[in-house]
Amino acid sequence: MKKKLLIYMLVFLLLLVFAGTALTGCATLADSADSVGSAFVGKLVARDYSGAFDYVYVLTSDVNTRDEFAARFSNIYDALEISDVRLVSRSVEPVSENEYELKYTLALTSKILGVLTYDYSADIVAGPQGYTVLYTPSLILPMLEEGDKVRATSQEGARGEIFSADGAVLAKNDYADSVYIDLEKSPDIEAVKSFLAADFGADPETIQKKYDNAVEKAYPVEVLLSYPKGTVTDEQKEAIAGINGLGFDDSRFTPIRYYPLKDDAAHIIGYMGSPSEEQLAASEDLSEYSTVGKSGLEMQYEDTLRGSDGRIIYIEDEKGNVKQTLFEDEKTDGQNIELSIDSKTQERAYTLMASNLVDGQSGAALVMDYTTGAVEAMVSYPSFDNNLFNFPLDEGTWNYYNDDDDHPLINRATQSAYMPGSSFKPFSSLPAIEAGILDADSVPGITKKPPHSEGNDSDSYSWTPDVEGWHSRPIYSKTVAESPYNYEMAMKSSDNIFFAYYALQAGVDPFKSYLEKIGIGEAPQFELPVTASSMLSQSEDEVDWLDWLARTGYGTGELVITPLQLACMYTGIENGGTMMNPTIVRRTFTIEGEDETETTVSETAPSAFREGTMSQKAIDMIKPALKRVMVNGTGAPAGLGGSDVIGKTGTAQVGANNSREVNWIITLNQEDGKLYLVVVETDTDEGSKPKIAILRGMVDENAYSQMLTGLSGGSDDTSSSDDTSGGEE
Repeated sequence: MKKKLLIYMLVFLLLLVFAGTALTGCATLADSADSVGSAFVGKLVARDYSGAFDYVYVLTSDVNTRDEFAARFSNIYDALEISDVRLVSRSVEPVSENEYELKYTLALTSKILGVLTYDYSADIVAGPQGYTVLYTPSLILPMLEEGDKVRATSQEGARGEIFSADGAVLAKNDYADSVYIDLEKSPDIEAVKSFLAADFGADPETIQKKYDNAVEKAYPVEVLLSYPKGTVTDEQKEAIAGINGLGFDDSRFTPIRYYPLKDDAAHIIGYMGSPSEEQLAASEDLSEYSTVGKSGLEMQYEDTLRGSDGRIIYIEDEKGNVKQTLFEDEKTDGQNIELSIDSKTQERAYTLMASNLVDGQSGAALVMDYTTGAVEAMVSYPSFDNNLFNFPLDEGTWNYYNDDDDHPLINRATQSAYMPGSSFKPFSSLPAIEAGILDADSVPGITKKPPHSEGNDSDSYSWTPDVEGWHSRPIYSKTVAESPYNYEMAMKSSDNIFFAYYALQAGVDPFKSYLEKIGIGEAPQFELPVTASSMLSQSEDEVDWLDWLARTGYGTGELVITPLQLACMYTGIENGGTMMNPTIVRRTFTIEGEDETETTVSETAPSAFREGTMSQKAIDMIKPALKRVMVNGTGAPAGLGGSDVIGKTGTAQVGANNSREVNWIITLNQEDGKLYLVVVETDTDEGSKPKIAILRGMVDENAYSQMLTGLSGGSDDTSSSDDTSGGEE
């Protein structure tokens, strides 16, 4: 009460001092206390805060001018997203001869808090020039006191991280290697520019601009250079420390998305970048300064990984303590993703690809649980370091990544559709098997012409189908089955003629129907985009159907398929004819609280791509034949014949003048329940050694260890009789 009396006395004395002067912020003597109170509240309801200033007298440290008064109201109401102010009640009651109490109730409509109904109280005092409302911060919000501030702080929702099945972090929120300048140490900017230009190739003009900006805005620290995490060497760090004002940081200044496996898993994980115009238009939460997933799982799971930002609006007292929280929209961190990928298997597969392929060669490798379809490794080669996309790419790097020949950004496991060659023979033979035309002891009654014999001047065996309407060239095969000329021996030698014969016996329509039954023309479900397989590249009206049928019988012609889909198809051999959809995401989950409690949000259940694709009779024919391939057939050079492994190889010549070869090997290892697939594209006649070495190292850990120590990881006999698509010569 004493403080209030002192304030009134001070106000009265000040009004006397300025008597006779036109005082801004005071009403005239003719105005009554009631009319002043009414006019003041009317301006507040109209949100005319500059006009309201005409009726107040200010005696606080918070506000000194009309602009400050109006800005204080506006800033606080804007922070609370007040869209409407409505007067509920108002009264002016006398307290003493020259003092009145203004009471009013306002209903503030907030977009974030709903309707806020507050009771206000203000003192109206008389002076020589009339009545005036005594300003206090409580006229803005009743709970505000002198020295209080209303703060609005954003809370950034963290992006979810990506983990492997064995717990390794594959995509994490981290910080770049940064070189910064500490302006409080009075650095010599000329010395700094000279050092960074000489040791880091920095542009002196850019460094100067960053320095000038920091000086102008009174920043104590400015980041001058940023690099992918772990790329600044210890020697460079020591040199930085020797320059006054320069420092190195990798934990505070430059947030980035860090990918520890780099090239090894880049096609799976993807990278981040600026949102496209379409993404900006589709989301109110994004701005041009946002970063979003641009490829891989970062893009496909953008909505899952991206957190939502929160906001807190609170009253802070003059000591900086939180006095009252007015609004809190808690941030939501993005969900984390756990993959079926095993990080060690992934690194191993990539190391084998990189060690066995040279410039101009490319391919993909897969490891899959053939019972569930869970992908444990998926490599595309050549690859790229996805950490580089945290920074502007130099022209040379950009040109390499967009090279017309190597295409390192393409995921060859899911996006490249290759001719499968003889790796397709277990499936091309099924229409004849299921129709009862082909069984384990069937022998085709045909005559094959040996290489360089009368009527065959090639270096392969040849056979011209004796089929009505056949107008195409002969079928060729570099190797043919030994006696007995049956299914198992034909699979072992990968005899093109045998499989072309039985495809023709099955007939065009049944064969086409079977291809559709097993999903040719579609793509299996997967968390990453998969290119659909195809049996035709031209209009059906233009197809020579008999030629198409014979050549598709040994996996060439116009048939193309991605490595992932072919792997999916092979799972049917071990699952009673059910081909599993491949999966790579095991679950999504959150981590919350100080104890980091994990809560699973969603889990991926195994699902079938196609069911009933082959009978048990057919499986009982196929499996012994594929075992023979690995024991002493075209897969024998992998050295896995002594294990419980079945598999198939394949080669298809492609490109202009058959200048390139696509080399396949796929195995089902019944000892560990895994499917292993390797496909390599090379120049023709470069041999099958790369695919054999890669596969052997993936299946056999000892072979992989030997390769790492510089010893041969594969058999020396890798150039022995691999199957060929002689008809593609």
